[in-house]
Amino acid sequence: MGEWTKRARGYVIFTVEEGAPERLMDLCARHGVPLWDAAWRGDRFFGRTTPDGYRRIRSLARKADFRTKVRKRRGLPFVVWRYRKRRGILIGAILFLALLIASQQFIWVVRVEGCETVDPLVVKQALDRLGVRPGTLKAQVDTRKIRVEIPLMIKDLSWSALNLQGTTATLQVRERTKPPQKIDVDTPANVVASMDGQIIRLEVTDGKAMRKVGDTVRKGELIASGIVEDRWGLTHLVRANASALAKVPQTLTVEVPLFQEELRVTGKVSHRRWLEVGGLRIPLFLQSKLEGDYKLERFTQPVKLLGMELPLELTKESYLFYQRDQQEISEESALRIAQIRLSAQEREMFGEKMLSSQYTAETENGILTLRGDYVVEMDIAQQVEIPVFDWGKSEKPPREGGY
Repeated sequence: MGEWTKRARGYVIFTVEEGAPERLMDLCARHGVPLWDAAWRGDRFFGRTTPDGYRRIRSLARKADFRTKVRKRRGLPFVVWRYRKRRGILIGAILFLALLIASQQFIWVVRVEGCETVDPLVVKQALDRLGVRPGTLKAQVDTRKIRVEIPLMIKDLSWSALNLQGTTATLQVRERTKPPQKIDVDTPANVVASMDGQIIRLEVTDGKAMRKVGDTVRKGELIASGIVEDRWGLTHLVRANASALAKVPQTLTVEVPLFQEELRVTGKVSHRRWLEVGGLRIPLFLQSKLEGDYKLERFTQPVKLLGMELPLELTKESYLFYQRDQQEISEESALRIAQIRLSAQEREMFGEKMLSSQYTAETENGILTLRGDYVVEMDIAQQVEIPVFDWGKSEKPPREGGY
């Protein structure tokens, strides 16, 4: 029997005071009397059985000439008997069990699994529009309809399945695999510089090169042309394609105030607990105003009874109070802070493409400014479409004579 089944039926812990315990175990096995956890503990033999089993053991004890004694009574029947005259407790327990059984017919927890790039909150909002929310009757939820509707409502999802288990509705989704971006090879285009720089390597795969290695270009200047001539002198429009690796000047700036605001923890902590039922928050504390600056830490966990998750959530909020203090730091400390921040920006933006760097620092109006001037290796090639006028689609017909 499971532990909770034993507690529901009740059991008796007894000892054998006189006689042979081996004889008792043999009689219980022969007459089908339930007996478990039978063992010597110290100089006494202990065992457990059901209330009915103990009555049968007493009958067998009189015939087999041994004596038993009850040590403890455990389980629901004994608790009910103990409080049999307190009807309010019994009525409350029955109402609670009825409420608990009825609550299992509703959805109280909604979860989304499988999201990587799609925001789970967006999926939950879609479920809410389809009627799946805390407090919804499970019988009213059409899982087949939701399986079809969710991918139609959220284009980035290719598949979904709603599983109802207890009071929890779990939506499992699979995100759509996006096809690679289609490369346009028909529209004519030039390749221009996306920023100022000096070309150090140039590769033109389509079109006509207009620059060479070592040339300096400004932003927007032509690198490769999409207008080419063939051997017979005829002009054609193509989509130029090129890679232009260049030395590009870049600048980064970091500012650090000499007067820093420090947050100092005071040690004062306030705890508050909430009971959440279907979106309704019930405070388990006396309302009082929180004064001062604080940091909030929140922890939520489901409420379980007898290993079963109830449609309740217990939230604990901790308010950690702190004070704001102003302190002045030296220019040397501010410079070290600025160098750390600037190094982080360099790694994020340039990585290993930085060829050279030069730094300048100055302090003005209580703020230290650290500036970095760099030469970075970057591909500055950018395709720009060539505007082509289609006379066949023009509302104004061409003049007579072809002009």
